[in-house]
Amino acid sequence: MNHLPEAEITPLKEAIETKEATHCLLLNPRKISDEEFISHFPHVAAHPFVKGAYLYSKEEYEFGKSILYDCGCYSIEDSAAMMPIFFLNPEPGEVIYDMCAAPGGKALAASIFMKDQGVVVANDVAFPRAHALSQNVERMGRGNMIITSNDVSFNHESYPDVFDKIIVDAPCSGSAMFRKSAAMKEDWSERKVMANHSKQVELLHYAYEMVKPGGTIVYSTCSFSYQENEGTLLEFKRTHRDAIFLPLPENPMFYHPQDVPEAIYLFPHRFPGEGQFIALIHKPGTLIPSPKKIIPLAPYSKYRVFIQDYGLEERSNEFHRDKFYSLERSFDVSHMNILRYGVKLLEMRSSNIYIPDHHLAAYLDAEYSIPVTSEEAKAYIQGLTFPLKRMDNFIIISYMGLNLGFVKVVKEVAKNHYPKGLRRPDWDPLNDLAKDFR
Repeated sequence: MNHLPEAEITPLKEAIETKEATHCLLLNPRKISDEEFISHFPHVAAHPFVKGAYLYSKEEYEFGKSILYDCGCYSIEDSAAMMPIFFLNPEPGEVIYDMCAAPGGKALAASIFMKDQGVVVANDVAFPRAHALSQNVERMGRGNMIITSNDVSFNHESYPDVFDKIIVDAPCSGSAMFRKSAAMKEDWSERKVMANHSKQVELLHYAYEMVKPGGTIVYSTCSFSYQENEGTLLEFKRTHRDAIFLPLPENPMFYHPQDVPEAIYLFPHRFPGEGQFIALIHKPGTLIPSPKKIIPLAPYSKYRVFIQDYGLEERSNEFHRDKFYSLERSFDVSHMNILRYGVKLLEMRSSNIYIPDHHLAAYLDAEYSIPVTSEEAKAYIQGLTFPLKRMDNFIIISYMGLNLGFVKVVKEVAKNHYPKGLRRPDWDPLNDLAKDFR
């Protein structure tokens, strides 16, 4: 922090050592409106910049333990960590790459900003982290996200000038997370800072190759170290002299560093969040929009009725690695190791038997479901079967206007297809935050 003036260092240290961590969430507008949310949770406070984001007290609202969380009504994120996407401003129809995406907050926010249109390729080099990100995408029911696990150093040359915008939320020493994580504080070292600095410069180099002329990169860290922030940007600029640092606005909540005044720090004594460094990098040129490409199903495809039944005809419905997916538009993943390509539609059990996937239920609106009672919802979330007087078939069930998932009705008994990792044996709708919802 020695690169900062004393007027910033003293209150920053005090905020880290004495103030409690903040809590924030971002609504999924496909599932819940701002008006609905506020009417049931009136003690939340609107994020100072991000529409649909709300600060809250964890002592009053345990949003992570509610059925609303399980149904993908919101994503719980740090309020400062939302700001890189706010400044990047992803728009519907763009093709965006999140280079270091897990656990996925920024990629999910980009998808929400884009209203499920275009493509967000969310990558993480660590497969377990990419897998956790994929599960978050399924829970939120997002329809325009590809999840990959690649070392960018091996495949960046296959995607030159491809992406409209790129997110580089770089690996860092995490000094902005000291208030939340004692382990991160104990693990911090100058050696770690310098190792991250080298990696950060490398990642920005790859991002600059992959972003289109006229495109933009947002660079962010949750670090207060000069070497990982201004130092990384200045080192990058030495080899990419044409790159332009776009000025971020003046605001009492932002601190502009002396050496790169276009960038900002979000400090916890100024901004209601844990902390963030943010810079926008523009690649000169004229931005040419990516054409929307759809891969049509063959006229004789046995899945055509399935696609029509769920209103997916206008999307690109494709097989990848023997799994059937639906994406808002087709994207070339031939040089990527993918975990998820849009909405996973079904899993084949044999040439004639398939199981519809939970992601499809999470993606679709409740109009494709049948409502169930609170007792039936309780049985479903707990992983149990229950009577259901319907014809034998796969059916999406919903509760409070929110899709829960698929059941398979066999002789008027609903066989449970709720993913085992999501089941809650002790869940009771009467004790949930959402008990009076809708």
